Amino acid sequence: MKKPIFFDSWGWIAVVDRKDPYHKTAKHFYEDYVNGGGIPITTDYILDEVLTVLRRRLTHQVVVKFGDGIFRAVTIEKLHLKLIDNGRREKAWELFKKYQDKPNISFTDFTSFVVMSEFKIRNVFTGDDHFEKVNLGFKKVP
Repeated sequence: MKKPIFFDSWGWIAVVDRKDPYHKTAKHFYEDYVNGGGIPITTDYILDEVLTVLRRRLTHQVVVKFGDGIFRAVTIEKLHLKLIDNGRREKAWELFKKYQDKPNISFTDFTSFVVMSEFKIRNVFTGDDHFEKVNLGFKKVP
């Protein structure tokens, strides 16, 4: 069984947007991961960010196809979608306050840190350095 990997907005966007400079690398990594039995883990906050960005960049049809595929994957348990409930949101808020010296980290990233810590996920599919800068043991992949 493959190690769990958290999929950040960066990863999803790079996989879907053919004009993204990291598209080829991201798509190859994603396909290898899921074809090898890996099950991505992400959150509803991440999907909100991804769908919003993709809607601005791509056609409605492409974004709907991606969204339908994501929600189908959740239904057939090929994607674990974690919801940011009150408990996770409160923990993220505490991290937000703690890391006052890192103003470029989004609240969504803090919710991701909470989920990754909760499920002991160390690897994150992202190009975002914030995951490594908080010193919580996260490592960017690929």
